[in-house]
Amino acid sequence: MVTPSYIVFQCYGSESIFHECTYALLSLSRLYAQGMPADTEIWIYTDKPEWFKDLRGCTLPLNFRTVDQQQIQAWRGKIDFVHRVKVEVLKDICSKKDGNILYLDTDIVFTHHIDKMLADIAAGKLYMHVMEGVVSDGSNPIFKKLAAYLHKSHAKVKDKPLYDIAMWNAGVLGFHTRHKHLLDEVLAFTDKVHPEFPKHIVEQFAFSVFFQQTGDVKAAAPYILHYWNLKEVRVLLASFFNYFKDKSWGELVQYSILIQMHVLMQEKVNYLHNLSIIDKLQKKKWQAPQYNWAVLSKQL
Repeated sequence: MVTPSYIVFQCYGSESIFHECTYALLSLSRLYAQGMPADTEIWIYTDKPEWFKDLRGCTLPLNFRTVDQQQIQAWRGKIDFVHRVKVEVLKDICSKKDGNILYLDTDIVFTHHIDKMLADIAAGKLYMHVMEGVVSDGSNPIFKKLAAYLHKSHAKVKDKPLYDIAMWNAGVLGFHTRHKHLLDEVLAFTDKVHPEFPKHIVEQFAFSVFFQQTGDVKAAAPYILHYWNLKEVRVLLASFFNYFKDKSWGELVQYSILIQMHVLMQEKVNYLHNLSIIDKLQKKKWQAPQYNWAVLSKQL
């Protein structure tokens, strides 16, 4: 018997988020041109379901949960934390569905088939995007601040100090609904810690803590690229969807391959690595290239 699977996005607010989500869906459609895995649904929590309904000929099993600004604000909670919404979205779908949950931020690209991920989740495995390092290693400034807070607060889970735990990126989350109780723990931890340590990584750290307390976490990175540090490409995506706005879904799937996120990520790394001291003092920033879509489309 096939375990039902639910691929979940939250997509609301600015048009750039809708561009990212649509591009993610195009990458999924390209991988599964012959049809999605059996008993799989895509659920998009959005304030503009009409955006997706206007996509001509989309073959993906799209479903929508319409959320307005009042609902979104309620899900931000008393702490008014944008990333708290993610936890509430997952609690909401788990209250209605039983099976595999694969949550994704909008700024992702499906690079490989996800059948193995879904099978692993059905077997009880937990997924996050990629391990970013142990908090106490202080490999970046935010880790140092978090480690200092955790030392000072003596925070523990099951008598284990939290400053020695690994931080995982929460842009991808995979779990079976039998683990939905973890969401309550993540939410309680977030609500307690964020007022004391009001940083964007609190929700991500909460998932890292309670997923790792439950079992070994598997990396989704071999299957899904998360370009969280590449906000500059939103201009490129806007240009893409504007130029190809009259194309069918099948054509968009074909043309979307012109955008290679992993190449753009490397271009940004190279640019930053080669900045001179003067460039750094002037705070020069990488910009996404301006593509000539008419010329590029002839290459396909």
